[in-house]
Amino acid sequence: MDELQAIAEFVRPHIHRGRFVLEDGQTTNWYVNGRAFMLTPEGSTRAGRYIGKLLADDVGCVGGPATAAISVVTAVVHQSAVPRTGFYVRPEAKSYGMLNRIEGNLEHQVAIVDDTCYTGDSIIRCIRAVEEAGSVVRQVVSVFDRGDGGRRIRELGYDYRFVLRIEDGEPILPSG
Repeated sequence: MDELQAIAEFVRPHIHRGRFVLEDGQTTNWYVNGRAFMLTPEGSTRAGRYIGKLLADDVGCVGGPATAAISVVTAVVHQSAVPRTGFYVRPEAKSYGMLNRIEGNLEHQVAIVDDTCYTGDSIIRCIRAVEEAGSVVRQVVSVFDRGDGGRRIRELGYDYRFVLRIEDGEPILPSG
């Protein structure tokens, strides 16, 4: 079984049927729990390794929105064949300590990662924060793609990729 087939099989128990409200207020009859998937040894190992292969070798830093991307960032940092550091972006700067909005190791050229891309809103907010801090976003990768967010991110001029597309609650393997 190849890597994508293994990820598709392993994510199945993390796809739930029912009535769910998404971040943008829309409702859906299925939900992929990317966080639960990423917080397993197999999900973390397989997704981290696969994302590491999707990233350009000269992108040595990955980050994404808190809290969804923290497990993805950690997986890529640990599983990538190329040494990489990580960071995450809070919705707002902390009001104590170092007052950071971006935590970790932000470098000049980065990739943004996330567990699931639906509308792309949280990823786009993250991109804006990273660019405001002076970094260049070279790539954007989500573990699961399930809506129009990827298209929106591409329309903004970013190199967007994903590990696996999920449509109507079913993992879709790429053809060919």
